[in-house]
Amino acid sequence: MSLHTDGTTRLVLVIGGYAFKFARGRKGCLCNLFEASTWSEATPARRKMLCPVLACAPSGVLLVMPAARPLTAEEAQAHREADSFPDWDYWPGDPTEPFEYKASDWGVLDGHLVALDYSAPAIPFDDEDASPPSSPTTGGAGAS
Repeated sequence: MSLHTDGTTRLVLVIGGYAFKFARGRKGCLCNLFEASTWSEATPARRKMLCPVLACAPSGVLLVMPAARPLTAEEAQAHREADSFPDWDYWPGDPTEPFEYKASDWGVLDGHLVALDYSAPAIPFDDEDASPPSSPTTGGAGAS
């Protein structure tokens, strides 16, 4: 069992093979609901790059995913340098990529690289404590 409290909108409790994302207020609920919606609407190609959502409370207070091994900072840097993070294909009307390119947002599940946190567009950029998502080339940090 492990508890991850470094996220600004959610805390994550990992028990066995499951990750429980608990919302920290309204923004955390929005993030959980955004991830659940993104997963349910994703094409098969997009689902391959996302950690699956197993369940989400209707209010968004809790979201459940399979537990994955988070990337190390070194692994994330190597992916940025090699430009080997998955590409989120553009679809008209879509928000921007739903993930950021930082180690804590990515992991390995069943041997595949997957986004663990893909709720970046859920928080408006004009919020005082939110910033735009980073790109693989800039590596900046946004809210998660």
